[in-house]
Amino acid sequence: MAAPLDVCAAVILNRGRLLLATRRPGSHLAGKWEFPGGKKEEHETLVDCIRRELKEELALDIERAFPLFHILHVYPEKTIRLHFLECIPTADTAPCPTEGQKADWFSPSQFPLLDWVPADKHIILWLKELHKFQLPELTLVDSMRTEQLARSLFPAP
Repeated sequence: MAAPLDVCAAVILNRGRLLLATRRPGSHLAGKWEFPGGKKEEHETLVDCIRRELKEELALDIERAFPLFHILHVYPEKTIRLHFLECIPTADTAPCPTEGQKADWFSPSQFPLLDWVPADKHIILWLKELHKFQLPELTLVDSMRTEQLARSLFPAP
């Protein structure tokens, strides 16, 4: 089995809404919604990767990025290690898709309406039910930030 591909995904929250993007036309899972990001290059750090990917795909500059967790996800054609990073954009940038994809801000009530890539759909469900089930292939990097994120998206009733 080939080594997993390292892929970074940006978690960008603004006023209770997440920035999401569709996979670009002609790509694996084209048109499905995901946390924006992409493949890590060989000598790149995770933070460098997410900065580059967001700049290339959404013309978005990132002020800071914090690793939250990563998950191993197996597709029929490949295995990926998906690293989720909480990203803080610079104040003067707004997302502007550059590769034919869509991007928008979504509230949690809209999540069920989206056609998600499988790996990201699992993450949304896990964040919503954070303490009710575990994903054995998930590794927490920063449990406090991850819990804050989950509470921001899905406040307790």
